[in-house]
Amino acid sequence: MVLDVPDKAGLDAYLAEEPFVVEGVWDRWTAHPFRIAPLPYRPLPQPGEPISATRTHTVIVAQDGTDAGAAERRAAARPGHIARVNSMAADGTLAMGGAILDDAGTMRGSIAVTRHATDDAARAWMAEDPYVTHGVWQDITLYGTRFAPLPYRPLPGAS
Repeated sequence: MVLDVPDKAGLDAYLAEEPFVVEGVWDRWTAHPFRIAPLPYRPLPQPGEPISATRTHTVIVAQDGTDAGAAERRAAARPGHIARVNSMAADGTLAMGGAILDDAGTMRGSIAVTRHATDDAARAWMAEDPYVTHGVWQDITLYGTRFAPLPYRPLPGAS
């Protein structure tokens, strides 16, 4: 879930009323301060569209390395990464993506939501990304999901 909350107090207030928290559906969650990249994303499913019965997307949470060269690797690989994902946002392969930020606002990882129905397909997609080939992403977790149509609000960069 991506929430537009300004700070930890806003997140805490949201979670205090989130039905999945209140009803015990979620037993844990992790919050990552996140900035959505301004790319030409395609609209996500719209209200009235059928909900898929099976997985449609993969959420990728990729943490950068923490060694002394991590920031330099990210900076060197970033132009190639952005060039690659720009066209993938336009064609719908990348539904949303952006940087995980630390408390100082420094990029420390990435979150991407891709139109891959299997972990194998998502891993094959990632294998060609400069953040993988240049060793930027060191700890990668995949979460299979399906998108449900909700009221649409354009993402940054969407036309």
